[in-house]
Amino acid sequence: MASLGDSIERRVEFIDRLEPLAGTLRERRVLDLGCGRHALWSRAYAARGARVLAVELDPARCREAVARLAAAPPGGPGRVLAVVRGDGERLPVATAAVDFVHCAQVLEHVQSPHAFLRELRRVLVPGGHAYVTAINRHALRDPHFGVIGVNYLPRRLADHVLALVGAENPEGQPLSAMHYFSRAGFRRLCAASGLEVLTDLKRRERIVRHGAVAGWLADAWGAAVRSAAFHMLVRRPQAAGQAIVARTGR
Repeated sequence: MASLGDSIERRVEFIDRLEPLAGTLRERRVLDLGCGRHALWSRAYAARGARVLAVELDPARCREAVARLAAAPPGGPGRVLAVVRGDGERLPVATAAVDFVHCAQVLEHVQSPHAFLRELRRVLVPGGHAYVTAINRHALRDPHFGVIGVNYLPRRLADHVLALVGAENPEGQPLSAMHYFSRAGFRRLCAASGLEVLTDLKRRERIVRHGAVAGWLADAWGAAVRSAAFHMLVRRPQAAGQAIVARTGR
C-alpha cells in the first residue's frame, strides 16, 4: 500500500476500507501497538469513533506521543484512553480486553515473533481482529537499509555487506537481528500462534484494481520481488483449539 505520510484523513480512509472485513470500530476498544511519537493511527481510529489504547516501547517516543496528544487532542467521536509504555511481548493489557489491534512496522523488530503474536492473541477478544504488517523476506530493496539485493544473502553476510557500503538502519538493529517473512512463512507463524489469517489486504487491493488474472500476476510479482511488506488481517478464533487458516486471501 502506498505510504500514508502524516495524513490522518488517508488513515481514516484505510480504516473505512478495513471495517467491512473486521466489523465497525465505533465504540470498540482498539489497541494501537507501537504507536510511535506522533500516534497518527491512534488519532485516525479515534476519528472513526474507537476507544484507543496506545502502547509504545520507547520511553522518549511514549512521552512525546503523550505531549502531542495533550497539546492537540484527536478529533472525532472516539478518544484516546491512554498512552502507556509497554513491551509487545508482555503487554500491560488484560486478557481478552480489546476488539482490534493495529500493529504496523513492529513485528520485524521484536525478540520473538511467536511470543509477540501469542501475546497479541491473548489480549484480543475471541473473534477479535488485528491488522499486522510483516516485512517481505524477498523484497528486492530492503525497506530499512535501502540496499538492493541484500535480502537474498545469508543474514551474517548481509550484515558485513551493509557495513561495507555504510548502510544504517534508523532503528539501530542489524539485519540479522530482524525478522522478515515469506507470505507462507507468516501464515505458518500465525497458525502456530493460534491466529487465523483472513486475507492479505495488499493482494485484495491488487485484484480489485486489476481484475482476477492481472491482479494475481501483480501479486505474484509483488510477493516475489517488489513488495516491502505483507499487510495481513488476522483474527483470534471464536472457538478454542488450533487456528485454521482461512481460504480467503490465499
